[in-house]
Amino acid sequence: MKNLNIFQIIVLGVFATLIIVGMLAFSGKLPFLPKSAKDVNYGTVTVWGTFPANMMQALISDKFRNEKSVTINYVEKSKATFSTDLVEALAADRGPDLFLIAQDEILRNLNKIAFIPYEAFTERDFKNTFIEEGEMFFRPEGLVALPFTIDPMVMYWNRDIFTNAGIVAPPTKWSDFYPMVPKIVVRDQGGNISRGFASLGEYRNVSHAKEILSVLMMQAGSPIVGIQNGVLMSNLTSATDPNAQNPAAQALNFFSQFSRSDKDSYSWNRSLPNSRSMFEAGDLALYFGYASEYQTIKQKNPHLNFDITVMPQADQASVKMTFGRIQGFAIVKTSSNLAGAMRASLLLSGSDMAKGIAEATKLPPVRRDLLAVRPTDPIQSVFYDSALIARAWHDPSPTETDQLFQGMIDDIGSDRLKVSQALSVTQSSINKLLQRYK
Repeated sequence: MKNLNIFQIIVLGVFATLIIVGMLAFSGKLPFLPKSAKDVNYGTVTVWGTFPANMMQALISDKFRNEKSVTINYVEKSKATFSTDLVEALAADRGPDLFLIAQDEILRNLNKIAFIPYEAFTERDFKNTFIEEGEMFFRPEGLVALPFTIDPMVMYWNRDIFTNAGIVAPPTKWSDFYPMVPKIVVRDQGGNISRGFASLGEYRNVSHAKEILSVLMMQAGSPIVGIQNGVLMSNLTSATDPNAQNPAAQALNFFSQFSRSDKDSYSWNRSLPNSRSMFEAGDLALYFGYASEYQTIKQKNPHLNFDITVMPQADQASVKMTFGRIQGFAIVKTSSNLAGAMRASLLLSGSDMAKGIAEATKLPPVRRDLLAVRPTDPIQSVFYDSALIARAWHDPSPTETDQLFQGMIDDIGSDRLKVSQALSVTQSSINKLLQRYK
């Protein structure tokens, strides 16, 4: 604060006051105000996101048709160029007031964000309102964003393959995989696989390999990245029990079993097609994917007889867990309409909009009050269950960590490194990436 002049301090104070008053008025916690925040005209707020413009504009027009305090101007941006577009727009002083941010984009965007003070939206209110993975948006300075959507990982399974193998239900535990593999996998005399069980053990031809590994590690007890002495650090080599193998090593040992040709669990190799393509073709019993992939898979092969269920869990796990991609709208700190951006963020994270976007995307809602109303649709019920147990970790650079995880699996699979060595190398590399944000 010593580098701020008096004018800047006053501006920051006014902004904080506007946020607190605006949010408390919106939540009804300031009954002495003459009317709600709806009576204040905040003007136009520009919002950037990657959801289709026609869908978002229709939702905004429908849900906020009586909203007079703010006009939300939604702009659809390409996923491929979103980060570059944002940086360039902010540099040219033509950026948005709000922008969509996922949990693996938090660290590299911290310098662009105006944090929401906990005095305005308390941790208790946040936890009561949103799913647990939403706490990825917690920072000491305040909230990075208010959650908007959640896309959890689920397990897709081929009903015909399981039926023909005489297996009545898909696995619910990872240990259930071992006795099922011999009943399902089809190999010729040369060991070539024509029908696989699960895409585990390799990386290059496995969709969402990093997420699958993350699920296994987190379920085993490794947060992958955690806070140590107030600093984010990778802890892949740490073990909570000094007498037991560390959780990440347990996960890697399990994962690698399924690509070892000398093992009974052998059911996948790098010569096979991409895992999702193989599942869509009806030649893979299990596929681990996001909830958002359901409709695409169904359209790709209308004759595929498949179903979904919650991701398998560790045998001794006390807490169920899957991986989830959570997104929220963050306020741009250089916005010329910070109060309006706050108002818009509250509207976009409110119950009406959360319900609307869930219905439009066919994803589960991110809010607890909506998840409490159980759907009758059997697919949605799995999505709802998975949203509640979704978790993630602070990924400093998704592209670079993807390369690190791939290198780790390649090194283990080729016996260049032992599991413990590969984890040590990966941990060190992740920590170097995290140092960018200290």
